[in-house]
Amino acid sequence: MTETVLDVRRRAAERARAVLNGTLEPDAFRAEFADVEDRAVAELLDLMDHEPLRAGLLSGGEHAYRNYQDSIREIIASLTT
Repeated sequence: MTETVLDVRRRAAERARAVLNGTLEPDAFRAEFADVEDRAVAELLDLMDHEPLRAGLLSGGEHAYRNYQDSIREIIASLTT
């Protein structure tokens, strides 16, 4: 049976939440959804590829990291509505 677009989006939202919670590695998410042709899922993949550093000389700081997480949460919300 083929998964519907809605099923894929719901699963992607669930797995992205797991990435945010630290129970799933971003690489596992990337591997699972690499072949999915959905714009919102592609945005999640792109964000995960460009996660800002939280600390260090080249980091965007805590504010940039919170913005990054907010962006992921917005996409997750769009996947489940």
